[in-house]
Amino acid sequence: MYKNYINNKWMLILIPLVGISISLIYFLAKIAPSEHQAYFYILHSIIFTAGLWVGCLLIVTYLWRKYPWEHHPIKHLIIEVVAILVYTNLFAVGIFGLEKSLHLFNERDLLHENMVMGAFITNLITFFITTLHEAVFFYKQWKYNFSKSARLEKDNIEAKYETLKSQINPHFLFNSLNSLTTLVDDNNEAVDYIQNLSEFLRYVLKSRDRELVLVRDEVHMLQKYLSLQKSRFRNNLKIKMSVPEEYYHYSLPPLVLQMLVENCIKHNVISKDKPLTIDVFAEKESIIIKNNLQKKLDVSSTGQGLNNITERFAFFTNREVKITDSSGFFEVHVPLLTVEL
Repeated sequence: MYKNYINNKWMLILIPLVGISISLIYFLAKIAPSEHQAYFYILHSIIFTAGLWVGCLLIVTYLWRKYPWEHHPIKHLIIEVVAILVYTNLFAVGIFGLEKSLHLFNERDLLHENMVMGAFITNLITFFITTLHEAVFFYKQWKYNFSKSARLEKDNIEAKYETLKSQINPHFLFNSLNSLTTLVDDNNEAVDYIQNLSEFLRYVLKSRDRELVLVRDEVHMLQKYLSLQKSRFRNNLKIKMSVPEEYYHYSLPPLVLQMLVENCIKHNVISKDKPLTIDVFAEKESIIIKNNLQKKLDVSSTGQGLNNITERFAFFTNREVKITDSSGFFEVHVPLLTVEL
C-alpha cells in the first residue's frame, strides 16, 4: 500500500502542472513588459513549482517511513503540516532572495509583483493538493486496514482452532501418555513430566484468546514444551536455548515459538544416528529458531503453518518473518514486537 503511494506517477505530474498552469494564467492576465521577461517568468515558474513539489514529496515520503499513519496519526499530521508550511515559505523566500541578489528585477518591477503573487498562489495550491492527497490516501489506508483486520481476525480464529488441534490433539496426548508410562519407575522424573505437561496445557488454554503475549511467557512455555519432548526423544534431541531477560518485555503472538519448534520436530528425522539439534536464540530484536536439516521422506510440507505465522505478524508490524533454507540448516527469524500489553 505504501509503495503504491510513493509510486503514484500521476501525482508527480499533476501538482507541478497545476502550479505551472496557475502561474502562467496569472502571468498571461498581465501585460509582460518584454518577451525576455516573459521567458524568464516561465522558467521561474517551472523551477519554483518543481522545487516546491520535490521538497513536499520528500517530506511526505520521509514521514510515511518514519511515522506511519497507522502507528503515529497525530504526530504524522502535525509534523507534516508544520514541515510543509515551513518548507514552502522558506523555499519561496530563498528563491526570491537569490533572484534579488542577482539583480534580476527591482522592487518596483511589475513582473516582480506578478511573480510574488503567482508564487503565493502556487504555494497554496501545492499545500491544498498535498493535503487532499494525504486525506484520500489515509481513507484508503483505513479501508485497507479495516478489511485486513477482518480477514486476519478470521485467520486468527482458524489459527487458534488449528493450534488447539495440533497441540491438544489425541496424537500429542497419546505420545505424552506413552512417555509417562516409561517413567513410572522414576518417580521424580514422572512428577516433573506431569507438572510440565499440566503447565503447558494450562498456558495453551490461557493464551488462546489473546493476540499477543510477553516473550517472557513464551520462553517459559517453550521450556516446558521442550522438556516434554526431551523426555520423549532423550539424547536424540539436542536443545540450545539462549533468550536473555533483556528481551522479555517484547511481545509475540501466542504459541509461535512452540509451533516453530514443533515444525522442526515434525519434518525432521530424530534418531540416535541422526540427532536433531534445535537452537533458539535472540538477536537484533528477533528470535531465531534454527535446526539442522534431515528431512523425513514420508512427511510432506505445504508451508501453510509458516504462512499462517507470517500473516499473524503482518497485522502488527511491517517487519517480515524471514525464512532461510541453506547450508544444511533451516532458520526462521521472527520479529519481536514493541506493542504494549
